[in-house]
Amino acid sequence: MMNSWHARLATGFGMIVLGLSTLAISQEEVQEQESPEQAPPNKALLATEINEGRMNNAAQMRNYSWNTRTEIKMDGEVKSSKVELIRFTPDGELQKAVVSDSAAGAKKPRGVRGKVAANKKKGMQEWGAELGQLLQQYSLPTSGSILDFLDQATVQRTGNMVNLVGRNVIQQDDYMAILLDASTKQLKIITVKTSLDGDAVDVQITSKNLDDGLSYTARQVVKVPAKKVELTIENYDFRRQ
Repeated sequence: MMNSWHARLATGFGMIVLGLSTLAISQEEVQEQESPEQAPPNKALLATEINEGRMNNAAQMRNYSWNTRTEIKMDGEVKSSKVELIRFTPDGELQKAVVSDSAAGAKKPRGVRGKVAANKKKGMQEWGAELGQLLQQYSLPTSGSILDFLDQATVQRTGNMVNLVGRNVIQQDDYMAILLDASTKQLKIITVKTSLDGDAVDVQITSKNLDDGLSYTARQVVKVPAKKVELTIENYDFRRQ
């Protein structure tokens, strides 16, 4: 029942990381420039550069194939676990091939139970689509939305670690934090706390970099406690095509 909607959430998560991996690095550079001896940074220009940087990272991603594991839990129980091989065609089209799927071949209930299950499935599809659309907004998909974040974000430093914190980013009372290593300028963790239809939604995304500088999502976790739903997506085993 879960396989029909988890892809929608996965898309939303992927967009967050694609949009913010370069943002974290560039915002650190902004903070370094904000010393009394230097002029304030041109944040509009910086937002444009960030947008260009993430497009370059997305283009670099096409040189790789990798595995993605998606797991969904409800009430603490694993309901779906799928592993897919992800690659791009020479034309840049994203392809997914199922390696394993715990729900494959599962029997569908019939009769009244089948109708109840179908209605529940439809409801989860609609909810998953809404949540995916909400999460995509946190990717800050345009130069304008990036600039809005830069204008209101605060910077917290602890040693080499820098935490960029934004509030009321997409909706009232939400929270988004981007943690990076100032010495390596590598994104470490993105945290988003938001809500959908009054239910709290907690997101944590861990990012890593390959030796050639490619930024990718290593692990993504979303929790919706009110619905007792937890989604985990892991990307691993990157290989040059």
